[in-house]
Amino acid sequence: EQIRKVNFLLHKDTVRFNDNGDPLSGYDIIAWDWSGPKWNFRVIGSSMWPPVQLDINKTKIRWHGKDNQVPESVCSSDCLEGHQRVISGFYHCCFECVPCEAGSFLNKS
Repeated sequence: EQIRKVNFLLHKDTVRFNDNGDPLSGYDIIAWDWSGPKWNFRVIGSSMWPPVQLDINKTKIRWHGKDNQVPESVCSSDCLEGHQRVISGFYHCCFECVPCEAGSFLNKS
C-alpha cells in the first residue's frame, strides 16, 4: 500500500509506482565489468512497459571464463557410482557427493 505513495528522483529521472506497486517507467539492465582495479557498469539490456518488454543483448555480456564461455552450473551434476547426494546449503539443488556407507545399496528396480 505504501509503495504507491513513493516517488523519488534517481539520476534526473522520477521513479513512481502504480496501484499494483509496479514502477511506471522502464529501466536499464546493467552488468558490472571489472578489469583490474576498476569497476564499470555497462548497459546490456532494458525493460519497458506497457506492454511488458525485456530486451537483453547477449553479445554484450562478458563471461569471466576461458574464451568468454558461459559458465556451466555444477550445482546439479550427477554423482559418481558409489556416492550419494547430500544437500549443502539452503537449496535442494545444491549438494555434495559423498561416498555411500559400506554395505549399503541402491535398488534401481
